[in-house]
Amino acid sequence: MSFREKSAWITLVTVALCFGVYYGAVFSGAVPERSMAMLHLGLICVLTLILLQVGLTVLAAVTTPKDGRGPRDEREKMIQARSHTIGYYVLMAATGALIIPTHMHGVNMIDITNYAFLGLVVSTIVVAVAQIIMFRRGY
Repeated sequence: MSFREKSAWITLVTVALCFGVYYGAVFSGAVPERSMAMLHLGLICVLTLILLQVGLTVLAAVTTPKDGRGPRDEREKMIQARSHTIGYYVLMAATGALIIPTHMHGVNMIDITNYAFLGLVVSTIVVAVAQIIMFRRGY
């Protein structure tokens, strides 16, 4: 497995894990809305994501020393461009869909911010999944 494929797996797992915990707590009602606990949980999830990403990426670079330092070849550039294009369309659809909760009764700005951030998380996961699929298929 190449370094860039490992990076895509690291991104997929860490983002799904960290923000799965956050959105699981927020949407299930385990964390009171508009509370400092919600803010603290969000900050802990972001900091955990940063630490996991850095640590696991360093570990992946150590286990594949030649791949991690070399420049991207054409195939890897194409995979990156295609996956980011797919992620862009997902992000634009999520941004356009924000008009729905904006016009619903009883939805406040914190909810809208959470929905917007969820769009970022989903688009990041889509980019990672697209990269993994393309690396596996050999594009």
